[in-house]
Amino acid sequence: MTGMPPGPGIRIARIALNVRDMGRAAAFYQHALGFTPLGAVRPATRERAALLGGPFESLTMALGDTRLELSRFLASSAPYPADSRANDLWFQHFAITCHDIAALAHRVTDCGGRPITRQGPQKLPSASGGVTAYKFRDPDGHPLELLAPADSPPPAPLQTPGSPPAWGHAIDHTALSVSDCRRAMAFYEGALGLSPGTQHTNIGLEQERLDDLPGARVRVVTLLAAPPGPHLELLAYEQPRGRRRALATTDIAATRTVLETADLAALEQRPAAHQQAPFRRVADAAMVRDEDGHWLLIEQVC
Repeated sequence: MTGMPPGPGIRIARIALNVRDMGRAAAFYQHALGFTPLGAVRPATRERAALLGGPFESLTMALGDTRLELSRFLASSAPYPADSRANDLWFQHFAITCHDIAALAHRVTDCGGRPITRQGPQKLPSASGGVTAYKFRDPDGHPLELLAPADSPPPAPLQTPGSPPAWGHAIDHTALSVSDCRRAMAFYEGALGLSPGTQHTNIGLEQERLDDLPGARVRVVTLLAAPPGPHLELLAYEQPRGRRRALATTDIAATRTVLETADLAALEQRPAAHQQAPFRRVADAAMVRDEDGHWLLIEQVC
């Protein structure tokens, strides 16, 4: 990265999930987690359909000031691999901050979410951030995480038996499993201009329960984008090592991190300097895949 100018300001605008049934997915995110639809389901533009590999419809939903996009391709999409685990290199989740993590964990299960974490929410040691976390899958198989910060006060008791449980507050980050932490950092910092944050290694019984992964040892690297919006985390599982699988953009598991920049042309010049595949651009947006196969959609904004 020596001699490279800093990357154009870039932020994570939203997380985009491919779904099989738009009504089912929208209902889950609204009723289980508190997302609010922003408008109606809309067909993709011709340019965006060409960029992503086929016609689709999408719905944008809000949680606080963060955004989620649900996309349903009109052609059939390959389902989420049934045997997926957190260390597999196609794994990508996003984390939702919340106040009453126990109540929300129960609610997502009642609404059709499938637990990943064993024995309920897990409080990680202080060396791993001291947060309380819980992972589960949505009806399409996408992994998600609930996150209660270490300094979160205990939840207030419900006022009446019929009071609704606490919703999620916002999308805190999206996390990608990677095979080589240094190589991934070089791409996300050097080619995209994200800023380095914290680094630590998660290990122990709580992490094993959180991931349902015996012997889990994972290096966690935080990368910061321009505000507002979530940040990005790299998850390098040192043990057990994960599997690799190439995903088409239309596959259910092909989650997209959608980024915005005011200078897409400048970003397009950077991947070659990092021996990365070039961007595939159509109109005001471009697609690129990192070396572990995670898809990123980068949009030009004024």
